[in-house]
Amino acid sequence: MQLISVLGCIGKADSGGISLRVAFESAPLKLRVSKSSLSFARIIHVYVSMALLLLMLFFAVTGITLNHPNWFSQTDQEPKREQVPIPAYLLPVDTKDAQWRLATGHWLKSEWAMDMATADIDEDEISLVSKGPGTYRSLTLDLLDGQAYVETLDYGVVAVVNDLHKGRNTGIAWAWILDLSAILIILFSLTGAYLLLPQTKRLKKSLLYMVLVSGSCGLVYVYFVP
Repeated sequence: MQLISVLGCIGKADSGGISLRVAFESAPLKLRVSKSSLSFARIIHVYVSMALLLLMLFFAVTGITLNHPNWFSQTDQEPKREQVPIPAYLLPVDTKDAQWRLATGHWLKSEWAMDMATADIDEDEISLVSKGPGTYRSLTLDLLDGQAYVETLDYGVVAVVNDLHKGRNTGIAWAWILDLSAILIILFSLTGAYLLLPQTKRLKKSLLYMVLVSGSCGLVYVYFVP
């Protein structure tokens, strides 16, 4: 109800020609919160901020690299190509034999960290594709001439951190880290806002900044984003 009263005063102030800032500062806003809850919120806010310090810096820096890919792109990147004979113990080839598939899977895992379960198996070749943060690898087993053809592309450190930021090709464990980071950022923001509640003057200014920044972002989206 108090926030509604603040917004009502702002509306009246705007119709009378008074600035938005004056409206925020003149609007009545008195919120009472217990000292114990403030102490608890302060503890959470401080420790969550320290837990998130490096992650927040990571997401801030990678946000810049993602927003300006031309600054860091490696257009002349050449793939690394290899040709390796299929080991003698895997010959003759029998793609229908479960033991052969198991042995081939162990070889692929140990040599190139590729999973046989994702392979596309034809009569004369087996093909696999492996994607990781900033990396791409394709492998073809030519069953007729007994050769493995491997092509590996490494897009560089910036591509790795960009993929980590987006959670692309990073696996389940990193997805949990991203989810946990998002929850902690929400908790950090809410506890910070809660700590402002008893500070009437700062709270009014903070609400003003929130409205101005959020409104500016909304206007940019409406009028400048295609």
